[in-house]
Amino acid sequence: MVPEQDVAGIIQEVEEKLSSNSTDVGEIASLIASVHPADQVDLWERLDPARRETFLALLSAEGLARFLQHLDDEDREELIRRMPRETLARVLDHMETDEAADVIRSLPPADAARVLANMTTAANVTPLLQHEEETAGGIMTRGYIALHPEMTAREAINFLRLRRPAAEEGYYLYVLDETNRLQGVVNLRQLIIADPSTPIAELMTRDAITVAPETDQEETARLLQHYRLRALPVVDKQGVLLGIVTVDDVIDVIEEEATEDIYRLAGVGVREWALSPLRESLRNRIPHLLVNLLTAFLSGFTVSLFEGTIARAATLAVFMPIIAGHGGNTGTQAATVVVRSLALGEVTPADVARIVFKEVRFGLVHGCLAGLLAAGLAFALYQNPWLSGVVYLAMQGNVVVAGIVGATIPLGLRALRIDPALASSIWLTTFTDVMGFLLLLGAGSLLVTRLT
Repeated sequence: MVPEQDVAGIIQEVEEKLSSNSTDVGEIASLIASVHPADQVDLWERLDPARRETFLALLSAEGLARFLQHLDDEDREELIRRMPRETLARVLDHMETDEAADVIRSLPPADAARVLANMTTAANVTPLLQHEEETAGGIMTRGYIALHPEMTAREAINFLRLRRPAAEEGYYLYVLDETNRLQGVVNLRQLIIADPSTPIAELMTRDAITVAPETDQEETARLLQHYRLRALPVVDKQGVLLGIVTVDDVIDVIEEEATEDIYRLAGVGVREWALSPLRESLRNRIPHLLVNLLTAFLSGFTVSLFEGTIARAATLAVFMPIIAGHGGNTGTQAATVVVRSLALGEVTPADVARIVFKEVRFGLVHGCLAGLLAAGLAFALYQNPWLSGVVYLAMQGNVVVAGIVGATIPLGLRALRIDPALASSIWLTTFTDVMGFLLLLGAGSLLVTRLT
């Protein structure tokens, strides 16, 4: 690859040659191959549709595989959809097995069978298709180095020289018995500094951290992060090594899961981008917004129960959005903190009592401050101490309840094996609106003669 400072010049030269319909195909292909695939994507995005097709035709199967790995999801899916299946098979032969499996999963069954039939690496990819996509088995790769426990350090190093593994394959070396059951792990540093005659069995770490193939990808990512590992072996119930999950795979998972949680907290479809087609945005967003509208009817119904109170003490209406809105913000804060902590494995549903106790204490302190400020505003506007007291009690109570509900909904969903990010603002703010209105208007009804 060329130095970064020269990339811009090469990209400009390639763009000019493609735009001028240069016939020097070999030179253009050589220039394209000389820059990093991420820079190739930048160039491709600057070209018009016709030049894009020419650009892709100049890439080798290996080059196209690397190019696709750096392309955004939407464009990659479109290219794969249009690519001849025999060509796609050759491209997938140059991809990591887990990435090739992801592509094959996205194809119609007939196309997937046709592509596999034309792949030379099908034997390595097919076993991955047996596992669910968002599990350790679904994101693992079969590219790992296996050693025998009776090998010496010298023999292992000679084996590595012959194998010439990729960087992500060579850091951890997996020691297997004759039935491919995992016996231990040796890292590359241990092997290099060991006496050449030392048996691998004496170098390996026997109690290796492993995951089952059905382990959720989010939990797999958490384990890699928690133990600061570069790769995590995936083994079946008999201890047979099926593959490894690498840090590269986990980075993608963390980004995907974080995006999914953020979107779900906001009630937005997890497959949407800022420039997604209008039809896709409508399909993803409208159902959530309609649910929000229906839950808003509940808030409206709650208010309608106190029409008489509002008619006699219209000043209460001034503080309804203040109390409901602040309760919603408080609950959303608590829910966001708990969802993040659950994602990182910092808390479990067993911690519910401690979390609720903390949120009650937080609510009492913050509710007191927010209540005094809201009550001060009420007194400044209307000079009615009874109104100030009603506003204070409603704010204090709603803040406490909002914190408790915001923290417990994600914990309850996790206990039910439902994504805790579904504790979105749509549901949480509906609850805090209703509680805020009940507290404010209920207390106002009891003291309505003092408020008029």
